Amino acid sequence: MKDKLFCTHYKIGYKNVFYINYIKKIRLDLFLKKKFLKYSRSFLKTFILNDKVFINGIICNKPSKKINFSIITFIDFFKKKDFFIPENIPLKFVYEDDNIAVVDKDKGIIMHPGNGNYSGTILNSILYHIKESKNIPRAGIVHRLDKNTTGLFVFAKDLVTYYKLIKLIKFKRVIREYEAIVVGKIFSNGKISIPIKRHKKIRTKMSVDMLGKPSITHYKVIRRFSDCTHVRIRLETGRTHQIRVHFLYIKHPIIGDKTYFIKKNIHFLNKNKLNYIRKFPRQALHAVMLKFKHPIKNNIIRCFSNLPKDIKKLMNFLKK
Repeated sequence: MKDKLFCTHYKIGYKNVFYINYIKKIRLDLFLKKKFLKYSRSFLKTFILNDKVFINGIICNKPSKKINFSIITFIDFFKKKDFFIPENIPLKFVYEDDNIAVVDKDKGIIMHPGNGNYSGTILNSILYHIKESKNIPRAGIVHRLDKNTTGLFVFAKDLVTYYKLIKLIKFKRVIREYEAIVVGKIFSNGKISIPIKRHKKIRTKMSVDMLGKPSITHYKVIRRFSDCTHVRIRLETGRTHQIRVHFLYIKHPIIGDKTYFIKKNIHFLNKNKLNYIRKFPRQALHAVMLKFKHPIKNNIIRCFSNLPKDIKKLMNFLKK
């Protein structure tokens, strides 16, 4: 015999309403997980803990609550103010005061919910660690790093600072420097100035396009290996995927970049090096320095981050 007699789902505006009748009781978080596969169980647990779910008209903040005959009501996850939920995800603070914080981001974590990722992001973490950030757009985040780009970013802890930081970035008064390992030998310092636009066919990618937004990247050589180069990069503009697209354009793609890596650009590498580079799990790109005038106190903030272990290991391999 099936455990479920009936389960009916209605949507009334932003509300989800379930009428259920199960023979055997089921945990509330497990029930929601079965109904909303795109959300992680940890996200749904946090959603319940934050008093978002009602059972028979009464708030239930216990994920382990056993239910069988019940009316379950909650606001749609996709309503912006409700699916940005605090989550206890560790952040490595490099600098912090009453107005701003600079964080050293690890690889594999997304900055902001969206595109099927509704939990486990930097924004969810900021909401947990900085309670007041719920009143600030994007929890105070003013610029982003890609999921597998590591290093420094700054966010605001109050509304006034948030808008002042945005203004600093708009007028190019926030200096952002990166280091990357790219394929091929670069023999001199340079500047890449070519517009970027969203890819016409693959909407998750960007591409060089003369009708795109002006994009400027400066770079200088730190060290040349036999077939690769360690470069320092300074952004003049901050377009999505700018560094990755620009270095692909000059035919020196960043090692490990699965999105913008073209096989014909690495045909000259020996077999041992080629195999190692192909297995490198992410783009070898790290935000090493942030420098700007404090938006409230007017003193200069300068933060640094050392290259992570995986990039150092890559460099040691290339030295050999």
